[in-house]
Amino acid sequence: TRLAVMVDGCFWHGCPKHATWPKQHAAFWRKKILGNRRRDREVNRLLRRAGWRVLRIWEHELARPHEPQLFRRLKRFLGER
Repeated sequence: TRLAVMVDGCFWHGCPKHATWPKQHAAFWRKKILGNRRRDREVNRLLRRAGWRVLRIWEHELARPHEPQLFRRLKRFLGER
């Protein structure tokens, strides 16, 4: 089985917990971030169609306080319950 693990930056991909929406050039940034999200969904779809399993991780999930949850999630993803 082929596995793809993506780490999405909270700002660049519009994290629901940590994303900020800049006030300067707001239309540009909104278009950019929403476009990144659309592309992420399309990449997921294409990879899955090609037989890949896809896991997306938010940048903030890499922080040390989140390690136990992240490791559990990775183990589940890898099939090691």
